[in-house]
Amino acid sequence: MNVITIDPNKPDHQALREAARIIMQGGIAVYPTETVYGIGVRFDDQQALQHLFEIKNRNQNKAVLLLLSRADDLARISSRIPPEARILTERFWPGPLTLVVPAAADLSDLITAGGQTVGCRVSSSTAAAHLMSACAVPITSTSANLSGGPNPTSISEISADVLERVDVVIDAGPSPGNIPSTVYDISQEPFQLLRAGVIPEADITDALAGC
Repeated sequence: MNVITIDPNKPDHQALREAARIIMQGGIAVYPTETVYGIGVRFDDQQALQHLFEIKNRNQNKAVLLLLSRADDLARISSRIPPEARILTERFWPGPLTLVVPAAADLSDLITAGGQTVGCRVSSSTAAAHLMSACAVPITSTSANLSGGPNPTSISEISADVLERVDVVIDAGPSPGNIPSTVYDISQEPFQLLRAGVIPEADITDALAGC
């Protein structure tokens, strides 16, 4: 396991490019976000996705969220981008809002849990943003914990069972909070809050009120 320690506000770009290289080659990374620490693999590597589920002891019937480098990357993972997505991405991205949209036909069942939708977001974490810009593809954004365990806000809170099985760990110190991203489904009407999180549902409703 390769541990990279960085300043969360002024991260070492070369170190993050090295972490991105590991991800692009099929490796698994633990990385910081503005909410909790996540664990990421490239979205189109079936073997890496399978390994991720094994590390987390995660049920394959549970979908996995994706982290994007920018809102334009929605076109890479979605079969249809709802018009409301533009309003919400302009208002809340980068930030802790996960949008659920219709999934592209070629997305792995390990990401969609065999369903027709995919959750995604752009992180406002400086370290995560630089990591994503160095990656050529979206990566998974699931908490770096054993399935069902507490969401880790620092490397010290991550189980050794996870840390010992990943390829690179990016340590940016304590994350700003332990509340996960809000998950909001806009794949079909009526829209639905799937998970309460940092962004209140009322703020989302207000943003869409003028549609």
